[in-house]
Amino acid sequence: MDNDNLLEKLGMSEEEFERQYQEATKRGEEMMARLPKASSAKYDKKSKRLVLEMQSGTTLLVPVHLIQGLQTNDDKALSDFDLVIENTQIHWHTLDVQFYIESLLQGVFGTPKWMNNLQQHLAEAGRKGGASRSEAKRRASAENGKKGGRPKKVA
Repeated sequence: MDNDNLLEKLGMSEEEFERQYQEATKRGEEMMARLPKASSAKYDKKSKRLVLEMQSGTTLLVPVHLIQGLQTNDDKALSDFDLVIENTQIHWHTLDVQFYIESLLQGVFGTPKWMNNLQQHLAEAGRKGGASRSEAKRRASAENGKKGGRPKKVA
């Protein structure tokens, strides 16, 4: 199907198509200008973290187990990625996972369902840690008791 037939099928003139094309191109350029960009990225096998060096000079460290789709112990697969689309996104080839750098900076590591499950998992881990009974915790509690215990709540 040639362009004239396609435009006719869409009920659009060439002028209207050109206008919409120019607007879309401008929006895309504006988006690319505002998106944060990484200058480099690497996977640190020892700490199991993604290390993103940003063009702004900041560094972001993200434990890979928090990122949806990266739940594997395969260091080779976790290292098989590239920065793409003008360094605004990161794509893991073997795992077929892709994220905007902006999302990672905002702490968005997956779909809303993934993030909800992740928050529940982290909260549960915190509750379990707080409820643990260890010798170190017992000693700290005893020392705190010698100082008068937990401070009273002030209204």
